[in-house]
Amino acid sequence: MKKFLVLFFILVSVFLAAETVKVPVSVNCFTGEPIAVTITMSEILDLVGVDFDANWDSLRVVQDGKELPYQIDDTDLNGKLSSGDVMAFLVTGPAEITVTDDFDILPPEFDAVGKVVEEEGQWLIEIGEITAVANSKGLVKVTGFGDVEGTVVDELGIVRMSGYVGSTYYVDGEYGRHEEKTTGDFIVKEATVLPAGPVGITVVSTLEAQPFLGVTQKIITTLFSNGDIISHNTFEFATYAELMKLQIMATRVLTDAAEDTVHTLPVFRRLLWADQLNITPLEYWLDRNAIMFSGSKPYIVFPAVDSMRPLWWGATYIFASQESWRANYSQSLKTGVAEINPEVPVVVADYEKWMGGLTWVYESREFRDGYFEWMPGEIDIFESTKGYVSSNWEDYVRHFVAGDVVSFKRVYSIYNADSIEDSIEFVEMKKSEIQSLKIGE
Repeated sequence: MKKFLVLFFILVSVFLAAETVKVPVSVNCFTGEPIAVTITMSEILDLVGVDFDANWDSLRVVQDGKELPYQIDDTDLNGKLSSGDVMAFLVTGPAEITVTDDFDILPPEFDAVGKVVEEEGQWLIEIGEITAVANSKGLVKVTGFGDVEGTVVDELGIVRMSGYVGSTYYVDGEYGRHEEKTTGDFIVKEATVLPAGPVGITVVSTLEAQPFLGVTQKIITTLFSNGDIISHNTFEFATYAELMKLQIMATRVLTDAAEDTVHTLPVFRRLLWADQLNITPLEYWLDRNAIMFSGSKPYIVFPAVDSMRPLWWGATYIFASQESWRANYSQSLKTGVAEINPEVPVVVADYEKWMGGLTWVYESREFRDGYFEWMPGEIDIFESTKGYVSSNWEDYVRHFVAGDVVSFKRVYSIYNADSIEDSIEFVEMKKSEIQSLKIGE
């Protein structure tokens, strides 16, 4: 009888033992500095499994056996934990997100970092070495970094949008009047800065993209204590829309703070202007004395306020391939701001499809990234592109329909470096860290 009872209790304890699900966070660290991570609770639920009865209070981030601070931001502003919320944390190497089905476990407590003060319709933010202002539209301006005072980068979260309002394209093929607006022109539905968390401060806003009916812009920007800023921009379409521009931007990147600011980036894999001249992108920038070698690898480097003799139009570059990063750097400030793609952008083989897809523009001291559909008449002036792709703008209009979603996620890293070469080296390592991040794989 005793043996039976012992066996019974052992079996019961096995069945009642709490189960833990572990989600791996894989990342390579090269700079020795923390790496910022964000993931939606919807994504975590998918990784944990909907059949697992998780106690979300037991959620932990563990690295080398130690629990790391994390925060879950109420980014859908519904006042409760939900799939639209975003989890954020900092790691310096491989880690795990863990959760159990033990409902006796209480949520962890971490000290908040930074400070948020609402003042005259905007929010003043301090976190780590960053001071910033979030305006009523949810756009972020970094006003200081360490000893640097002034505009470090402005209008994070902004979009430039143009297209045809009141189109009847799907009825009779006709387009409405053309309009071009930015986020500053849109109508705010919701905007706030969430309370400071243990790793960062998050700005959230939702805007109606008037006069583009049915288009909603949602911005989630998190400023981390390590100097990184992750900005996630989502555009939702509730009806059809014909757009010619849908470009996220970062403006006045160090150029107001330092006259010696230079623009730096890897050599483009594809550049329309180079193809029109039947030369490589490297040769195009060599002709403008804008190539610097770091080690054996060439990089584009030029004064950030110089137009650099564009082949046509006024942008410093346009119809250029998206690359893994670009940055503005000031030697006098020993400070840089890098825009980093979390994934290596793809350059498709189809030239017309590439031109009508996601490309980079640098114009008016603005980092522009997204869809630019105006086709230049200059396409037909150069023999190398004449007749190769269409020069009719009607062939490039982006026709969005109800249910379409376009999303941009970018990392803006503010850092210190002693020279242009050091800046390039740092951003290359930072880019490699960010692009190595994998969750659940």
